Amino acid sequence: MKRRGELLDAVVEYLIEHGIGELSLRPLAEATGTKARLLIYHFGSREKLVSEAMAVVRRRVQAAFLEEGDVMSFWKWAIHPDNAGYLRLVFEVQGLAMQKPKTYGAYLRGSLESWIELLEKRIQGRDRRQTATLVVAVFDGLLLDAYITGDVKRTTRTLRRFLDDLGEHL
Repeated sequence: MKRRGELLDAVVEYLIEHGIGELSLRPLAEATGTKARLLIYHFGSREKLVSEAMAVVRRRVQAAFLEEGDVMSFWKWAIHPDNAGYLRLVFEVQGLAMQKPKTYGAYLRGSLESWIELLEKRIQGRDRRQTATLVVAVFDGLLLDAYITGDVKRTTRTLRRFLDDLGEHL
């Protein structure tokens, strides 16, 4: 039997590859080398398992942001094909949270709040919280646009212009 942490890492990798939309515990358990009943034993429910897995995804993505050091460098990380699975999964859960707020809403609110707080620490001047909220919203919107249209050049130029317009605040 795998330890809980190893199991959670395997679940995260599975979700990055397959998404959540049609998630079923038996195929997930088989792919991660365990049994569905052990997933329930370790995590309590499918919803709690997804919530914990998404917390791992958020930590990994935020660690990448901190490692990259600035919004534009993080953008390059986020649009790189090796990392796209993380952000596609986040967008999928955001969509599910709109449909099933009782199941996924708390995760989404916590995730959004953590991003705003992370950026707020890097912003100068007044209205730091509003500026952080704006940066998160613009980044998410442009990233979604890039994934949908495939137009990375246009969305990258747009983000660069937005950040230049913020100037000394970021």
